[in-house]
Amino acid sequence: MILGVLALCFVYLLLIALGQIEMSRPTSGVGEGLFAIVFLALIVYVVAKARKVDFTKPLMVIGPDGIAGQRLPKRIPWPMIERVDVPQVWWAGFIYLTVRKDADPEILEVLRKRQPLERTVAISHRWVPGFSSSEVKDIVNRYFERSRQS
Repeated sequence: MILGVLALCFVYLLLIALGQIEMSRPTSGVGEGLFAIVFLALIVYVVAKARKVDFTKPLMVIGPDGIAGQRLPKRIPWPMIERVDVPQVWWAGFIYLTVRKDADPEILEVLRKRQPLERTVAISHRWVPGFSSSEVKDIVNRYFERSRQS
């Protein structure tokens, strides 16, 4: 869907730049052409990122024994999670899990590449099929609290 919107904007701006669509005020088309190039670069970037994701596997698996994801080398057990941050603003789409410093070095190596949020895993709580945003937050908090008690 995002690619479709970007492609539509690219084509529209390209047609304006080439003079195929008349504007209410005359334009040189240079600005529109530059914006079309920016949209083309965005399309290439999104396609390159999407090719790294295997859509036959789940992006993230949350279970009682830990959390696993496509970009993580192995499952992170709940006791290895130091802190769970759930922003309370409506536009925040992620739950942030901070991994302990003494966690598995292989996991820390993957997370360290993402400055400034090293040791942090971001989980989207929106658009999870079959669950509302608040249910995903409750599940993550419940598993985290249960690991703290034991």
